[in-house]
Amino acid sequence: MKPGLIGGLVAAGAAVVVGSVVGYMVATNPELRARLGRGARDAYETSKKKIVTMSEDVALRTAQMTKNPKINQDWVANQWESVGY
Repeated sequence: MKPGLIGGLVAAGAAVVVGSVVGYMVATNPELRARLGRGARDAYETSKKKIVTMSEDVALRTAQMTKNPKINQDWVANQWESVGY
């Protein structure tokens, strides 16, 4: 066997073990799930606040780079709200 193949198999095995442990911790620890949920909500709220100050060009480029059309949709919705619709 090649040394690179053995190293790859060891790395893949380690990734499976670490992923399993993390998955088990998230599944069995309600406090950890709540903290992860709060972190996700905070990140969403922060990005939503940044949309308010973005120009159309920046919103379009950000949506294209992240492949997330929701950025553009939120920006357009915010523009309509700002004019009263």
